[in-house]
Amino acid sequence: MDESQSPSHDWRAQLSGHAGDHKETLIAISDAFLEEVPMLIGRIRTATQSADSRTLRTAAHTLKSCFRYVASDDDVAAAAEVERNADSPDQITPQQIDHLDQLAKKWCQCVAQLKAETADSM
Repeated sequence: MDESQSPSHDWRAQLSGHAGDHKETLIAISDAFLEEVPMLIGRIRTATQSADSRTLRTAAHTLKSCFRYVASDDDVAAAAEVERNADSPDQITPQQIDHLDQLAKKWCQCVAQLKAETADSM
């Protein structure tokens, strides 16, 4: 990730704090994040297309929770907005879903980088 794409808040400290500053825990959280987040984006996309409000709400809520480990408040709010609008999936635009997808990719890249650095330091 180049500096122009670097998050403006201290996401490393945020994630490390959630891990209790334990390297093994940080790696486990990272593994879960990297597995779950792409699946959630897929569920959100599919649920929006099929107007499945329940799946959409659950996936957006879970994504919002995952983002809280690393993301800025604005990024968490993007997932929260989709969750709030789950009862009206036709009101959720493809651009909103694409934006969530881009956020998810950015955060997965950050988490993977920190995981690799942490593993290298063990």
